[in-house]
Amino acid sequence: MLSFVSRSRRTAALFAAAMVALGAASAGVGSASAQSSTIGEVSSRVTNPQPWLGDKAFITSKRHMGGNHWVVDVWSPANRAVISNNVLLPEGDKPRPSFYLLPGVEGGQAGMNWMTHSDIRNWAVGKNVNVVMPLGGAYSLYTDWNAEDPILGVNKWNTYMTAELPPLIDAEFHGTGRDAIGGISSTGGAALDIAGHAPQRYKAAASYSGCPVRSGAIGFPTSTAMIAYGGGSSFNAWGLPGSPQWFEHDPNANPGHLRDVEVFVGSASGTPGPIDGTNNPGQWLGPRAVETVANQCSEEFTRNARNAGVRVNRYFSPQGSHTFNLFSHQMKLSWDQTIARTIGA
Repeated sequence: MLSFVSRSRRTAALFAAAMVALGAASAGVGSASAQSSTIGEVSSRVTNPQPWLGDKAFITSKRHMGGNHWVVDVWSPANRAVISNNVLLPEGDKPRPSFYLLPGVEGGQAGMNWMTHSDIRNWAVGKNVNVVMPLGGAYSLYTDWNAEDPILGVNKWNTYMTAELPPLIDAEFHGTGRDAIGGISSTGGAALDIAGHAPQRYKAAASYSGCPVRSGAIGFPTSTAMIAYGGGSSFNAWGLPGSPQWFEHDPNANPGHLRDVEVFVGSASGTPGPIDGTNNPGQWLGPRAVETVANQCSEEFTRNARNAGVRVNRYFSPQGSHTFNLFSHQMKLSWDQTIARTIGA
């Protein structure tokens, strides 16, 4: 057992690593200006709230962007906002499952998301699945918060991803209701948390270089750092450390919630390599540090989840820093090894 001193040192190191790494945003190429613009956008929404459109979620608009790409806007009463979602659709109208992919820490609205930083549009061609990629939720960790935050506003993303968005996608795009969900970096834990709260829908869930540990010596400082980087307070998210909400939204504290879910957990060593697809010296700083944290979280979660009887497909790459190329590589592996067969795609 770790002594109190060594545990505190490890916690402090993880906290510092998360703070440094988050300076590089979710894909390792963000900047202070990107952070400032995101905080400004969120603050604007808080001070100029969306007009109330009713108690029931509905699709406000659909825009065809060309080929298999649509943008679907959804009124979310829980979030008191209209949420935009990138959607990739297969041809035809036969029933198909849906694969939900969450954005990174900035919410995908600052120009860094699955559509802009991966080849997912081409990857989806020929697959009988709706690929749905919500935008928004910057620095929220894609969960339900206890209280409205002065900077980050209202956050009820667990509700959005379980009760509001999926039924609309099913009704509009021939969904079967047998779905999968994946998250990157800050939303890797969220994907498992969401699936654990709705295993009747999400039959498979994946964390791509995420931290599925949200409470305790590792989870508390890491989660707090990610929220604080966006100007928010983790006290508004789940209250004081040790409160029931911290554990309720921690997949590592509740692995049994995932016993009926096929789980994929991916991470890398943090050492930059060809898998990252780039040769940026900056990868040795923030992206390396955050991937190291993600790998430690992933190891701890996998060990605890397997001990609880959860089926976890664990993928580790000896090379790879916190880049979208690594996330995309893990996503494709999870599809081939775990997700496609589980959801019947």
